[in-house]
Amino acid sequence: MEIYLSGFITLALAHFVALLSPGVDFFIILSNSSKYGKLSGIVTSFGIAIANLVYILLALLGISLIKENENIFLVIKLLGSLYLIYIAFMLLRTKKRELFSKEEIKSKKQKNLIKYFSMGFLSAILNPKNSIFYFTMFSISINSITPLFVQTFYALWMFVAVLLWDIFIVYLVTSKKSKSFLEKYSNKVEKICGLILLFIASFIIIDSF
Repeated sequence: MEIYLSGFITLALAHFVALLSPGVDFFIILSNSSKYGKLSGIVTSFGIAIANLVYILLALLGISLIKENENIFLVIKLLGSLYLIYIAFMLLRTKKRELFSKEEIKSKKQKNLIKYFSMGFLSAILNPKNSIFYFTMFSISINSITPLFVQTFYALWMFVAVLLWDIFIVYLVTSKKSKSFLEKYSNKVEKICGLILLFIASFIIIDSF
């Protein structure tokens, strides 16, 4: 059980650190929440989370098919670690940018909730980086003896983490105090996340040999 706990901690930490960095999904949530209110942002978050779940399940299936071959699995694990290093360097190189426009006009027009869901779902499902990212997450956290129920728990954890984090973002971007904090410290958070991911990836590579 201890080996599964170690894998879970690695996965949970790397996944959460990656979530902290503003990406395409963040700006979709920001736009819908700012223009149409919290409900639209929450529905958008569900769309994003469901799309992530699709990639999570596909990644889990892919890893399950190759994990019995130790050589291929080692190569995938190392490539996944290199991908984390790539993300880390991108975060470390990120320049401070304006997250919120100075004038935000909240629209009185309410769109169909299905449209908000679709916007979130399409934003995430059409992002090819998600497939690579989740494949990487499983490659660094499971091995040939990891039972199915543990893998399923990992998958559910990442789905719930994405959903709760995105809903949390909705509440942050609809609060003036939180928006001010995000605007001021987001770049520093990204750089810290980059360092953490760099450490995790380096540890995985060293531990693989």
